[in-house]
Amino acid sequence: MQTARLSHVFTVKSATKHYEGTALTESAIRRLVRSGEIPSRRVGAKYLITAAAIENWLNSAPEQAEPARGDVRRVAE
Repeated sequence: MQTARLSHVFTVKSATKHYEGTALTESAIRRLVRSGEIPSRRVGAKYLITAAAIENWLNSAPEQAEPARGDVRRVAE
């Protein structure tokens, strides 16, 4: 049997600390997780997010629609 390689897993709070200095605040990460833009797993009261899921979201193309006030938006390069 092959074992799967696990990437680094964050809680919302640990992801906030890891991406400190960016627009990924705790409330922004929670909003992105709840909307399904960043895939996660809920275990008890916590959301678990892989580093790969966050990196994929950061590297994806920005949406064309204007974000609602207070939403996190991607910045085009």
